[in-house]
Amino acid sequence: MTDTQTGRCACGAVTFSVKAPKTYGACHCKMCRRWTGGVWMGVVAHEEPVVTGEVTRWTSSKIAERGFCAQCGSSVWHRPKIGSMPTLGQGLFDDQTGWTRTREIFVDDQPDHYAFGEPATAFTAWGTIIAYLLGRLPK
Repeated sequence: MTDTQTGRCACGAVTFSVKAPKTYGACHCKMCRRWTGGVWMGVVAHEEPVVTGEVTRWTSSKIAERGFCAQCGSSVWHRPKIGSMPTLGQGLFDDQTGWTRTREIFVDDQPDHYAFGEPATAFTAWGTIIAYLLGRLPK
């Protein structure tokens, strides 16, 4: 189910509303872990979010940019450059009840010092790229 949801960064300078499911994925790639200080958990938006406040954009690779709050530095989104909605940080959403983790990506980059308890569909780095290109990553 997709509902309109709201969220904000740590300091509240960036707020958003977006249609998005209460499902999220975890990314274990090295870039996400460096960007967030741990595993990145994100929600794929079903529409372009309505954002207020200043989001600084950073071209983090040839295929994507990342956005963070210009005031507090909270990681706001990962946005592919071609044809996809942004993935918003799951921890930014105001309502944190009833969420389900549906996927883990770049599992071959996951360090050995943490693991999630419940199962989710898992993709290696190449599996993530192929599933993304084919539009087969679970939402």
